[in-house]
Amino acid sequence: MTLTTILAGCDLSGPSDHALDRAVAMAAQHKAKLVLVHAQANDDLPPSASDSAMLQILGEVSGAVRTEEAVRLADKLAAIEALGVTTELVSRVGPADELIAAVALEQNAELIVVGTQGHTGLSRFLLGSVAASTIRQATCDVLVVRGAPATTPFSKPLIACDFSPQSSKAIAHAARLCVPDARLEVIHAWQLPAGSWGATLLGQARFPWSTVRDAVVVAARGQADKLTSEHAAAGRAIHVELIQGPPSQVITHAAERAGHDLIAVGAHGHRGVRRLLLGSVAESTIRHSPCSVLVVHA
Repeated sequence: MTLTTILAGCDLSGPSDHALDRAVAMAAQHKAKLVLVHAQANDDLPPSASDSAMLQILGEVSGAVRTEEAVRLADKLAAIEALGVTTELVSRVGPADELIAAVALEQNAELIVVGTQGHTGLSRFLLGSVAASTIRQATCDVLVVRGAPATTPFSKPLIACDFSPQSSKAIAHAARLCVPDARLEVIHAWQLPAGSWGATLLGQARFPWSTVRDAVVVAARGQADKLTSEHAAAGRAIHVELIQGPPSQVITHAAERAGHDLIAVGAHGHRGVRRLLLGSVAESTIRHSPCSVLVVHA
C-alpha cells in the first residue's frame, strides 16, 4: 500500500521544518508527489490604523515579510526537488487549517503532515491550534509530527484498537509509514461494563464481578485472534495486547513505557461532527502523546 500524494503544512517554523523533513522522506520512499501549503497572513488593517505614517510602516513590514517568506519557500522547494521529489507549492491568503484541508481535498492527498506547533509559541499540541483544527476538517489521514527530527520510516508503531473497521484501517495505514519489518503492536483498552462499576466493593459473594471481567476478556481475546488472522492473510504480522483501563491513558502510557515512535488512532464520525468533536479517545491521545500521532479518518 503506497501513497501517491502527500501534503505538508509549511509555516517556516522549527516544528514545521521537522514535519516537512518527515514528509519529504516519505514522499521519496513512496515516490509520491509532495504538495507544500503555506498560508499567507491577511494584511487587512484594523480600523484604528488610519494614520498615514503607521500605514506606511505596516505596509513596509508586511512587504518585507512576504519577500522573506517567498525567498525561503523557493529555497525549500529547490532543495526538495534536488532530491528527486516531485513538488508543488501552494501559497494563498487564509487560515492555515482551512487552507490545508481544502488543498488536500483539491489534490486528492492521502496524507497531511503537520507539526505540533508553529509561530503561536505553543509548546504542546493544544486543541484549537492549527494541527488540531486541521485534523477536524481533513477528510484524509493526518500525521502530527512530534519528537526529535527524523527522516527514516517509523519502526515502533502502536495502534489503538476497539475492533471496529476503523481500527483495522488504522493498522493498515500505520504499516505503510513504517519499515517493512516493523512489529505492529496493537493495544485494546478494555473496561468493565458501566453497570458493574464499583462491583468489587460488594464482594464476590454479592456480585460475581470476576465472572463479568473474565467474560469481557474472553470476548476481547476472541476479537483479537480474529483481527490477527485477518491481517496475517494480508501479509501483516500484528501482536494484540489487552490492557484494562481508560483507552487514551492506556495508549499513551504504553507508548511512553516501550518507547514507541508512532501512535495510530482512528477518528470516528462524519466530517461535520469532527469540526466540533474529534472523538474523546483520539482527542485525548493526541493531547498527551509522547511521539508522533497518525489520525486515520473513515
